[in-house]
Amino acid sequence: MIRKYYIQIGLAVAVIGILAYSFSGSPDFHDLTQKSFEDYKNGIINGADRLVLEENRDGFDFFTPEKKWVIEAEFIPENSGREFEMLMTDSTTEVAQLKGVASFKFENSNVKVLIFEEEASYLLPFKDLTNGKTTYGGGRYINLPKEALKGDKLEIDFNRARNYYCAYTEQYICPVPPPENSLKIAVEAGEKIFKKK
Repeated sequence: MIRKYYIQIGLAVAVIGILAYSFSGSPDFHDLTQKSFEDYKNGIINGADRLVLEENRDGFDFFTPEKKWVIEAEFIPENSGREFEMLMTDSTTEVAQLKGVASFKFENSNVKVLIFEEEASYLLPFKDLTNGKTTYGGGRYINLPKEALKGDKLEIDFNRARNYYCAYTEQYICPVPPPENSLKIAVEAGEKIFKKK
């Protein structure tokens, strides 16, 4: 599995995401997604690690939530217990448990991504065409709640895309999204580049 400290951070963020995620189909989708942004931001600022000081509050930025980024993907499980060597930003590798493969069509593009098993959620690390422009150059990730997977369907809400903690401070070692998860589309959803003072 990915390093313990990363898992613990991911789980804390996942709790926030899961609570808001369950309301994503409601008439208040926009407001609830915006609230999840605020909860996420406050969680980082007020968290035990103090990754982002209060004076950097204005450095957070998010795309306007859009329902078109809530995707119902086809899901093929990986039942062989296959382990995946996840490259980290310090050039080491960590073992991640492959959960399966999700595929979907967005506009005119066919997309396929690897989904990984975490303790309280599924992990989707990815890169896309916005990286280094409007989003963090190292890619982003989504913690998908377990209930997002129903049979052979997996709901992926790209509005919940978040920066790796490396985007806030270089003291963290983060996963590098695998080449299989380099999307040929611009995911203009979720968190944008963090602006440091």
